[in-house]
Amino acid sequence: MNRFYKVVTLTFWATLGLVVAGGLVRATGAGLGCPDWPTCWGCWLPPTELSDIPSQVDEAGDAYYLDKLGRKQYLSKFDYTKMWIEYLNRVLGVIIGFCIIATFIVSVPLRKVMPRLFYGSLVALLLVIFQGWLGSVVVESELMPGMITLHMLLAMLLLSLLISLQAWSSAAPKGSILPGAKFLYALLILQVILGTQVREKVDEFTKEPEGIARENWLDHAGWVDHVHRPLSLLVLAVSVFILVMARQRREPTRLPMWIFAAVLGQVALGLVLAYMGLPPWSQTAHLVLGAGLLCLSYRAGWHPTLSA
Repeated sequence: MNRFYKVVTLTFWATLGLVVAGGLVRATGAGLGCPDWPTCWGCWLPPTELSDIPSQVDEAGDAYYLDKLGRKQYLSKFDYTKMWIEYLNRVLGVIIGFCIIATFIVSVPLRKVMPRLFYGSLVALLLVIFQGWLGSVVVESELMPGMITLHMLLAMLLLSLLISLQAWSSAAPKGSILPGAKFLYALLILQVILGTQVREKVDEFTKEPEGIARENWLDHAGWVDHVHRPLSLLVLAVSVFILVMARQRREPTRLPMWIFAAVLGQVALGLVLAYMGLPPWSQTAHLVLGAGLLCLSYRAGWHPTLSA
């Protein structure tokens, strides 16, 4: 049991790291830094210079790489920094795959005494396999709207599942469920969906060379952004409710305070995004803190601990 706990804890933190890497990819617009999959510009290792890319020249004299789907990927789009950001994101994804496999392997001896660890690990393994396939679809479809939202949602569900596996295999004393935490978790899942769709709307403007000015992108994101912003006030209200109820009940845990602080941080980052022209660092921070907040609310709603 102790070995399983250590492996699943490592897998959880590695998966959270992948979410950070994914946020960096989105913030820097590096999603197509490698325009093909599983290779990168036709190479298994990132090309160090343009001459390493298997390219051809069209009638106009422009060099391009013909990917496996028959699409022309012009070398004029090649960006060394974005390529490496996307490639390292893929490498981390492979590492997560090995971590999940290790989690499943160490769960096999526990399948009779702790079947939920075995079946939970199996679900996590299948989810990661599906995520890997979905990631290839995202690249091959050139960031198709909807696919990115599904990809992010499944990542959040995987983090939640890993928290459960960690809690089930832990010998730590359990605390009481915090009132409102499960509702907050549901709200945050909805916010993840809406926020990712806002980002998809913004991506449409990044593809237009003479489009709308960056500081005005959110003004044209449509109804999704108009729902996402005010819903954050409900999230804040629920976090206050959780904090007040926990103090009234004298709950011996710091989870309510951490949740409240994370919500305040998210609101502040949301204001930065809305009124400071979507600076890339704030996009990454917004995603990372959001993932952390979701994990805290899940822990508080399903697996609270006295030491948290």
